Amino acid sequence: MAAALIMAAVGLATAGVTAAAEPVAEPIPLTPLTGLTALEATVTIGVDGTVNDKPTQGDLTAQLTSTAEGASRIDVTGSLLGDVVAQVGGSAVKLFRPKMVSVYAVPEGTYVVLDALIDVCIKPEDSQATEVLEQLSPQALMDVLTGSDVARGTMVGEETLNDLPVRHYLIDGDEFLAAAQASSDPNVSLFAQSLDSAADADLYVSAEGGYPVAYRGGFSGAFEPLQFDGDLTVQIDLTGVNGDAEVTLPGSCDRAIPA
Repeated sequence: MAAALIMAAVGLATAGVTAAAEPVAEPIPLTPLTGLTALEATVTIGVDGTVNDKPTQGDLTAQLTSTAEGASRIDVTGSLLGDVVAQVGGSAVKLFRPKMVSVYAVPEGTYVVLDALIDVCIKPEDSQATEVLEQLSPQALMDVLTGSDVARGTMVGEETLNDLPVRHYLIDGDEFLAAAQASSDPNVSLFAQSLDSAADADLYVSAEGGYPVAYRGGFSGAFEPLQFDGDLTVQIDLTGVNGDAEVTLPGSCDRAIPA
């Protein structure tokens, strides 16, 4: 009897230690990418589902370069480019089958450049024409996925990623989705409202600057910028911070086509 009581006491004590040791999701201290004067980043989106109600598997890669002067360039490539290209730049874009679409935001305005058999530069008259590609930019997606309302996670440890000291956090998918759907940020809540579920995500934060340098996550549901519904994976990598990259309009934009 005494042995049984001792064993029960040990079991309760062990359970108490285990419960106390469980990590708790806490706000992740972050410096938003909007606070950086210049950056280079890449996002890769993989999909398995339907685009415009048609079965689709594929990917898109968007590379962003932004400068301290406020100019930016987004280059979009991938097997899904044909599914979104007609949404950019008006009806003129539908005439081309480009290998890459670039959106330039410069002091002269916004331009869409198509890397096709002959490079074509289009100057959209509708300010919303490039919104789809802008929503796919690494900075825009990182801001949504790590906004102040949803940046909650548990510390995995200190690591090195691409020769950079980082803090590795795990973001619980269910907690993220609930927080995102209730977020006061309209961009975050709009992204989350059409999702059915979110997988756990890995977030890597620069140990020095405190800004997010990498994100690995997945979702299920609808993603409006691609007119997509199904399983979606997102990988974001920051490749350069406060560098001296330049954004210059190509020569084809000297003869830009209005659209």
